[in-house]
Amino acid sequence: METDLVLLALIKTHKKITGYELNSSMRDSDRYFLSVSLAYIYPTLKKLHQRGLVTFTTVPMTNRPDKKLYEITPAGEEVLREWLKKPIEPDMYFSAFLLKMQFAPLMEKSTVLDHIDREIARLQGKISDLGQLPNCINSGKIDQPMGEVLLDISNLLTGTSELRIAWLTKWRERVLDA
Repeated sequence: METDLVLLALIKTHKKITGYELNSSMRDSDRYFLSVSLAYIYPTLKKLHQRGLVTFTTVPMTNRPDKKLYEITPAGEEVLREWLKKPIEPDMYFSAFLLKMQFAPLMEKSTVLDHIDREIARLQGKISDLGQLPNCINSGKIDQPMGEVLLDISNLLTGTSELRIAWLTKWRERVLDA
């Protein structure tokens, strides 16, 4: 379902766009977050059209199949707006957050700030949880050799989370200043 919503967002962003152009756009900009092929895009566009979320105009082509230019409908915009407002599910790899936030220009400022604040809180919770690992090792719940490996991993994850929090905090400041 989330792929359907990404297609809606791309259609909204690009106004009139073909399935082929959607595929190119996803391959060029979204491939790090979502991998989709033309074999998925065209049936999904058909479903979105059947649900009344997109419409298309047909452009006749010579010696090729006709081209369909897709546009989002008001119903599609409402579905998209609701998805963009919905809290982002926690994701170990940060990609769910980045996937949705690439459409921040389509969101209200308060929604962008809410998403950033939730992500900062999630990362702070993760750091807090990782901070409990030494207690587990010292109590003997985890043996020493495995504990050392886990501490190395924990330090890496903590450092990564701290960098993400710093980046998110700067982004939040820019959003507030805009």
